[in-house]
Amino acid sequence: MKSKESRYFNLLAVGSLALIVLAARMIFENLLPFFSQGSGQSFFFTLKGMLSNYALTLLMLIADFMLVRSLVKYFSYGHSFLPRTLWELGGVIFIALVSAILMQLTSSEYLVGETLNQQIFFSFVVALFFNILVTVVIDILSYLRWKRRRALATEVRLRSQANYQYQLLKAQLNPHFLFNSLNVLDYLIHEDQDRASDYVKKLSDVYRYQLSMESRQTVILEEELDFVMLYVGLIKERFGEALDVRIDVDRKWLRSRVVPCSIQILIENAVKHNIAKISEPLVIDVRVEQEYLVVSNRINLKIRSGQSAGVGLENIDKQYKILFDSRIIVDDSEGFFTVKIPLFL
Repeated sequence: MKSKESRYFNLLAVGSLALIVLAARMIFENLLPFFSQGSGQSFFFTLKGMLSNYALTLLMLIADFMLVRSLVKYFSYGHSFLPRTLWELGGVIFIALVSAILMQLTSSEYLVGETLNQQIFFSFVVALFFNILVTVVIDILSYLRWKRRRALATEVRLRSQANYQYQLLKAQLNPHFLFNSLNVLDYLIHEDQDRASDYVKKLSDVYRYQLSMESRQTVILEEELDFVMLYVGLIKERFGEALDVRIDVDRKWLRSRVVPCSIQILIENAVKHNIAKISEPLVIDVRVEQEYLVVSNRINLKIRSGQSAGVGLENIDKQYKILFDSRIIVDDSEGFFTVKIPLFL
């Protein structure tokens, strides 16, 4: 809501400045003939004379810059539209009036009475036109700079949020996964020391991958699938032929980007909540359909499987919302539990 309001106020500010310039132009066009007849001077002749006074021109530029800088400090873009516009218009009028007076004070011509007043007013109109244009240019440049800084701050905030969500993913997975892994390792140490040694190496590779993802919000699909196969190799030590993970992904999708450990979480949830035994093997399909990575398994719930799957899905969904402004798709119809993760190149 705030972003929409900010855009609305910014459009009003730009539109108001455009109207001011248009109104000034109409005034000039109507006043020029009058002044040309009365003083024999033209608008462009007066503007040229003003700009040829380098000290005065520099003074006006500095004043316009300080005006915009002060307004940015006290009236941020996107807020306080009307007060900002009034202060800016008042500031430009004041700068133009002072400039017109200084221009006459430094002029070599000696004017008095009505002619002097007329010349000051005409110089004021010319100075007003010049300062409005300069202020608009400075304001636009200042706005673009503010917008870039705001975009950078937003990116930093989103990255922080994404990293926080990734930490939630790891916190959800690690205790459960580590507990089961230690049980398997205890069994293998007594039954087959070579398999136990191989299991420890695979386990260390799993955690090495997770540590390498600490500073990364996304990873290419090929890396993630390699990690998934390593992870599946570990949990198959528990389930053997009761678990079958089938990965069928065309090579053209391997350079797509996904959130780290998201596929692992989905497989872990499927194993945690569904029956997996030789007579009723748990089959998990990993494939790509219409730019989505699909992880699907037949629903065969354990009697007491817990409800933590929703937490994992919610965290993954938040990751994709933060990083890609997209959502995952969850479908549990027709006896299958299916999660679709959008792929981004």
